[in-house]
Amino acid sequence: MLIAETLLGEQVSLYQEKHNNPRINALRSQQLRCPSCKTTVLVKAGKKVIPHFAHQSKASCTGFSENESIFHLQAKTSLYQWFTQQSLHPELEKTYHEINRRADLAIKTSHAEFAVEFQCSPLSAELQRIRSSDYRQIGVIPFWILPAEFIQKASIIKLSSFHQQFIRYSHLTDQYYLLTYSFEEQSFTIYHHLIPLSKTLFATSYTTLPQNEIRFPSYPISIYQITEKMYESHLKMNEKWLINIFKYRKSVRDPLMRKLYENAVSLFETPPWVGVLLKSNVYFSCSPMEWQFYLYLKIRSSHVFYNTHLIGELKQLMHKRVLNARSYMEPLPSDFLEVAVEELLQLLLECKLINKHQNGYTLTPLESNGICAHNRSEMIKKFHDEKKNLIIKEYNRR
Repeated sequence: MLIAETLLGEQVSLYQEKHNNPRINALRSQQLRCPSCKTTVLVKAGKKVIPHFAHQSKASCTGFSENESIFHLQAKTSLYQWFTQQSLHPELEKTYHEINRRADLAIKTSHAEFAVEFQCSPLSAELQRIRSSDYRQIGVIPFWILPAEFIQKASIIKLSSFHQQFIRYSHLTDQYYLLTYSFEEQSFTIYHHLIPLSKTLFATSYTTLPQNEIRFPSYPISIYQITEKMYESHLKMNEKWLINIFKYRKSVRDPLMRKLYENAVSLFETPPWVGVLLKSNVYFSCSPMEWQFYLYLKIRSSHVFYNTHLIGELKQLMHKRVLNARSYMEPLPSDFLEVAVEELLQLLLECKLINKHQNGYTLTPLESNGICAHNRSEMIKKFHDEKKNLIIKEYNRR
């Protein structure tokens, strides 16, 4: 940390101090303490160490993260300078005593106060939610930033569950996106409209902007239109999922394998529409193939099916933890299962794969009924050659 206090409560800062500055040696002889937990802190400085304070005791300080890396200190300093250049008067390592939290930076605009957290070390989704809730409880907006160095810039990126916790939702553009910061490049990278391909892989487009072109807290989020290239990547990952399931998930204890057995269905008989590109895919922590496959099995189990049956099936699978919702910066909509089912049914109607009868639906006689391992590639290609443009159009329209 860069801020400590004297026993009289006077603030002491090591911001931009040099290790060989006489002030550093003077501070070493003073009794200093942590502003949050009030325990003793020591001055740490050297040729390879940015001057900073560290707790003398290894006991954890609930208001502050211990063992702060040099990387974190440098990023925090860089962000402080960026906020200062915008005349936002940032406060370094502000302690919120009423909730016993210490933010990396505090920013007050004309409309709100922000607690900025540059998160380098792994943090559970539950702890992040608690910290964010604590800030909101006192009217402060939590603003979490992920280091740009954690994510490889590409059209397909891999995001662990930790990385996914930093995914945000833009109400203006109706899309999920990820914001990262690089203090070395002095830039922000925005990954626009993340499209899940599997549990950890996402298709995306990204923009890297010099920080001097951005005015906090506004970030230019592009309205995203899916391309044919993205569509093809989605299809390839769907088929890869199917092959991996066939190779590696053979136990009858596996919920999916048990469902296949109970319904006397082969994986390779899966209709081409299962795993279709939907905006709702972003809600589920799995391949789009998986959650849609369970719905397909439910659909084929009765002549007439209803959206309430499909919603109920998803709720049951979620309750049993067979399927899981993704954990993002903000909670998912409370009705996300209803939204997902409605989007799927509407697309199947547009593609003329189902018919509506009053409140229920029936499957239409599909040419793909005869799909199997031997002709699967041909049937998949035929379906998507015919329906691809419609599916892309419907996705972009929503």
